[in-house]
This record gives sequence, structure tokens and C-alpha cells, in this order.
Amino acid sequence: MEKEKILKINKRSFITVCFILVTFMILSYILTFLLQKGELISEGEDLIYQTLPGQGYSFFSFLSSPFRLLASSDGLSVIVIAIFIMILGGAFNVMNETGGINSIIGYLINRFRNRKYRLMYVVILSFMLFGALFGIFEESVTLLPIIILLALSLGWDTFTGLGMCLLAAGFGFSTAITNPFSIGLGSAKMGISSTQNIWYRLVIFLLMYIFLCIFMRLHVRKIEKDPTSSPTYDSDKEKREKLNSKNLEFFDQKILKVYSIFFLIVLLFIILSSVLPALSGYSIPVIAITFLFGIFICTAFLRIPFSKALKMFWSGLVAMSPAIFMLMLAGSIKFILDDAKIMATMINKIALIFQGQSPIVGVLFIYLLVLVIQFFIGSASAKVILIIPIISVLAKEVGITQNLALLSFVFADGYTDLIYPTNPVLLIALGMAGFSYHKWIKKTWFMQIIILAITVLFLIIGFYINY
Repeated sequence: MEKEKILKINKRSFITVCFILVTFMILSYILTFLLQKGELISEGEDLIYQTLPGQGYSFFSFLSSPFRLLASSDGLSVIVIAIFIMILGGAFNVMNETGGINSIIGYLINRFRNRKYRLMYVVILSFMLFGALFGIFEESVTLLPIIILLALSLGWDTFTGLGMCLLAAGFGFSTAITNPFSIGLGSAKMGISSTQNIWYRLVIFLLMYIFLCIFMRLHVRKIEKDPTSSPTYDSDKEKREKLNSKNLEFFDQKILKVYSIFFLIVLLFIILSSVLPALSGYSIPVIAITFLFGIFICTAFLRIPFSKALKMFWSGLVAMSPAIFMLMLAGSIKFILDDAKIMATMINKIALIFQGQSPIVGVLFIYLLVLVIQFFIGSASAKVILIIPIISVLAKEVGITQNLALLSFVFADGYTDLIYPTNPVLLIALGMAGFSYHKWIKKTWFMQIIILAITVLFLIIGFYINY
């Protein structure tokens, strides 16, 4: 009987996500017939909008967009992320079948059995710091399976694991302190210092950390009182029974040491790829290569035959293969808008509405503008090139500082990664966890409303303190 994969795309989640993405693809296709074609042309430091003749988009172009995407400028990113996710699937399956996961979970349970809330706060802080300092979000998926199993072992649920890992990484990325992908690239494009008034971002980071800890504490207290209130009660019950059937009190010290060293090396490469300029644009490939070679080195130390390890790896890789199709659909939405030449028109129409408004309205408009664009363009570095020149000019026109305009960009760019269905990392993570997108929205929508209100307040305060 084949062992269950620690990483796999849940079939129901896959169907739901694909339906949502195809719906947005159709809406994008309809927009091509309603909006005039246009483009943004650089004139010095400014971007000027220019109309182009024609409207519409051929039906063949629409149908072939997921495949033509792979040959576009975004295609390489989609391919790299797909390979990265499948390598993770293979690597974690090897770890699971060789006892690595059980050893790590067993060690953490034995060490923090009577201090599990402290462990939760430390894990949240760690992921938030990685996001805030190094811009790590996609890379957090590498540790998601272990964090989910740890949460289940401590009597919590899958959402707790997602919150400790995915939510924490997203919160950190969004409360950027020195995030090189938003603060770093954005401040360079605007011609300002990335450390100017950094104290305000530190305050925001601390407050959002407290907010997330309270949110997660309330959730775990609720499911501790009533386990059936968990959105994944039934599936978690099965997972927990499988965990309880394994004796986590006793674990192989050699296996623990091998995989602990492995993860320390992975962590080292994550940090190096975030802080070294030569590697900063290649963090995903670097980590993927680290996992690919590292997992087979681990099996060699554990004296597992290469052919057997390769079979385990291939089995886990195949289980994650549906992620490729999900990534292609998610990337097709932006591709259709770009290919039909209406993305620039959408940006221009929104920008014209708010010209000449008051500073407060102006900064909130910039926030809204990036929130809209973020739905179609998830990459922070891609939006820096497209949006930063526009909001820089808008900031001067409405009388707000470049720092405040950049802060509005950072907020809109980050928190929506945790809710927009066009963000492939969110979809892949939920698919891995077997947590449907519908359940995710139901569980986090109110939190997102509170975040929106808090970030708006931060922007208004930022204006009055001349941030």
C-alpha cells in the first residue's frame, strides 16, 4: 500500500482554485472588448499614457494564453516556481518516508510540550522577521508541512500551522523593515534612502506582530475548547490519528541530526540569497537546487540506496504536478491584460479619477491603485518597475512624502498576497495543506478588513507625522 504524501495538491482545492482562476480569465477577456488599447511610455523619470488603435482579443489568443504565457517574459518565473514546488514535493516525501519529519516533530514536542504557546509566538516571530528583513514569502512554503504537522501534534489544527507559517511570512513581508523586493527596490526607484524614518516601520512591525499573535491565540483557544469548530476538524482528525500511531516520544538521533543540519544549510542559503546582491534575484532557484542535492546527500549519510531515494523523490514530485496547471492559469490573467494592451489603460483611468485630490485622499488612492494592480501583478519587483514611477509623480502632485507613498505601496503589495486568488504561492500552499480557498476566505476575511482599517490608520498617522 502506497504511503500518503506529506506534500500533495488536494483534489477538491485544485478544482475550486482552477474554477476561480478560469472565471477571472474570462472576465479579463471581456475587459479587452470594453477598454481602449494603450501603453505607458517613459519620458525622463515620468511615464506617459498613450492610446493605441483597436479593442478586443481573439478567442484563440484567449484559449492559448496559458501556453503562450510560458514563452513570455513571465514564463520563466512560472516555470521556476513550478520546478521549485515539485522539488519540494519530492524532497519532503523522501524526508517523510525516511523518518525525518517524525524525528523533527518528536524533538520539538518533547522540548516544548509544556511551553507550546511560547513556541507558537517564536515561530510566528521568526517567519515575520524573515519576511520583513529579507523579503521571504514564497520560500516559507518549504517549512509549511513541518509547521502544520507540529501544530497538529500539539493538539491544534491545519489553520494554526498555516497561520504560524504562511500568515506570519505574509505579515512580515507586508510590514517590510528592509525587505529588498519592496522597500529596497522601491526606495531606489524613488531616489530615497531605504533606512530613512525606519523607526516608524519598526513600530508597525511590532504592532502587527502583536495583532497576529492575538489572532492566532484566539483561534487556538477556540479549538481547544471546541475541536469541532476547526474548519478542518474531520481531515485533521485523520491526520492526528496517523501521527498518534507513531511513537514520537522516541526518535532516531542520527536522522534528527542529519535533517537538522540539512535545514540549517537551507536556512543559510535562504538568508544568503536575500542579502547578497549576486543571488538576490535567484533565491527560488538557489533554494530549489539546495533541496534537490541536499536531500540526496542526506539519504547517502543515512545509507539509503540511491535508487530507493530516487523512487521516493519521484513519487512526491508527481503528487505536486497539478501545481503546474494552477500556476499557468494564475499567470494567464495578467498575460491576457498585457497581451491585449489594456493594462496601461486600466492604470491610467484609475489615476485620472484622483488627480488634484487632498493629501489624505491622495495617499489612500495610491493604496487603492496598488491594491487593484496587485490582483493582476503579484510580483513586487515587477510592480516597482510599472507602478513606482506613477505613484512617485502622484505623491508630488497631492503633497505627500515619497516615504509615505512607498509605505502605501508596501501595504497593498503584501497583505493581499494572503487573500488574492491570483497569487500562486497562496494557492499552492492551501493545496498542500488540503485547506480549500473557500475555507481560507471564510476564516480570514474579517482579519483582512481589520488589516485594511489598521493600515489606513497607519498611513493617515504617517501623513500627520510627516513620515
